Amino acid sequence: MIARSRQLLKIISTTDHIRKLQSNNVQVFSGKYNVEFSFCRQFSHSDEGGRDESEVDIKAITNGDPELEHKLKVILLEAEVMRQEGKSVPDNTYISESHWKELLSLPSRSARRRMYEYLFKLSKKKENRIAKKLEKKQQFEEFKQQRTNEVKDVPIEEFAHTYDLKHNNMFLRIYESTINNLYNSKLIQAITYGQKVVVDCGYDDNMTKRENLNCAKQLMYMFAQNRVHKEPFDLHFCNVNRESVLIQQLYKYIPTMYEKWFPLNIHECSYLDLYSKDQLVYLTPHCREEMHEFDPDAIYIIGAIVDKINNEPLSLAKAKREGLKMAKLPLDKYLQWGGGSGKSLTLNQMVSILLDINLTGDWNHALQHVPRRKIVDYSIAQNIRKTSDKLKYDRPRTKWIPSSNVSFNNLSYQRKSITKTIEGEEKDRINIKQFLKDSG
Repeated sequence: MIARSRQLLKIISTTDHIRKLQSNNVQVFSGKYNVEFSFCRQFSHSDEGGRDESEVDIKAITNGDPELEHKLKVILLEAEVMRQEGKSVPDNTYISESHWKELLSLPSRSARRRMYEYLFKLSKKKENRIAKKLEKKQQFEEFKQQRTNEVKDVPIEEFAHTYDLKHNNMFLRIYESTINNLYNSKLIQAITYGQKVVVDCGYDDNMTKRENLNCAKQLMYMFAQNRVHKEPFDLHFCNVNRESVLIQQLYKYIPTMYEKWFPLNIHECSYLDLYSKDQLVYLTPHCREEMHEFDPDAIYIIGAIVDKINNEPLSLAKAKREGLKMAKLPLDKYLQWGGGSGKSLTLNQMVSILLDINLTGDWNHALQHVPRRKIVDYSIAQNIRKTSDKLKYDRPRTKWIPSSNVSFNNLSYQRKSITKTIEGEEKDRINIKQFLKDSG
C-alpha cells in the first residue's frame, strides 16, 4: 500500500508539471483513492480523440476488485501522462481488455512502458493496413470506372477481338476459395496416406505471454506452409489445452480449426496415448544423436516452444522422462554458422526442412530453409577452410630435445623387418674411412 501511494504521488507530481506547461485541467483527489483527469490531446500520437477513463470498462476488467480498480485508474493516468510527454503510447481505443489485464499484472513502470511501445507499434501497423486498404479500394473503383468508360466507347467488333480481362478470354477465373479447397483436399489425402508428424503443445506454462503469442503465429505459419507443399504431412497437435494463451491465440489465427471438416488433428491427450513408443522420435537440438536420413516408419515430434528467455533443455528432459528416442537435425555437418541470431529455428522452418528431406532426401536442399543471416556465405566458408589448412603447414616446427631417460649407448632402428643394434663400445663402431678404402 505504501509503494502504491508513492507511485501515485510520483504520477501526480509529473501531472502538475505538465499542467504548468500545457495549462490543462487536472484534478487529483487522494481521498478514498479517487482519480479524475481530463487532458488535452494536443501532443498525442493518435489523430483521433482518445477515450477517457469513463470509456474504459473498469468493472469488466477488474471484476469489481477495489484494489485492481485503483491500480487501473493509476495506470490510465500513467498512460495519459506518458502520451503528453511524447512517449510511444497508443490510444485507449487500441488497447483491448486483455491488454489492460496484462498491464495490471506487470510489476514495474518500465515493463509497462515496453508493453506500451509494443502496443503502439501494433496500432500503427493497423492504421497503415486500414489506410492501404482504403487506397486500394479507391484505386480499384477508379479502374472499374475507367474500364467501363472504355467499353462504352469501343465498337462490339473490337471488343470481341480484345483478349483481356473483362473482354474475350478463354480461361475462367480461379477464385481464392477454389485454391483454398484444393489445399484442404491435399491435407485430407495426407490424413489417409501421408506421413504423420506430432506437434507437442504442452509447453504453454513454460513460456511468457509474448512467447506464447509468437509460438501461435509460428504454428499458423507451419500449417500454411505444410498444406501448400507437394507432399504435406498429417499434423497432429497433442497435449492441447484449449484455455491456454497459446491455443486461444491460434484460434484467432485459424477460426475454423475446431470444425469437423477442417483438416487438422487436435488432441487434448498425449501422443503416448495415440502411438507406440517404438515409433516416436523426439526432435530436440539438445541431444547428441544426429538425424542422418528421414525414416518413413517413424513419427517425429516437434516441441511447440519459443525459448527466447528460458533456454533450458525442456524437450530433452521430457523425452528422457518419457523414454523416447531423440534426434537432432545435422545442422553443424552441412552448415557453416555465422554471427546471426544463434542456431535456433522456428517451428515453420523445422517443418519445411522435414518436408523437403522427406521429398528429396537431400540435406543440402532441405537446409536451404535456414535463414541466410545465420550462416556464412559459401565463398567465405571456403576461404576460412583454406586459411585454416594453410596455418597448419606454416606452423614453426619445434626442435626435438631428448629426454634424460634416453640412452645413446643402445639405439636401434628397423628397416624392412631387420633390426640392427649399434653398440656403444669403441671396437664395434663402423670405421667409415676403412670401409670406403676396402670397397674402392
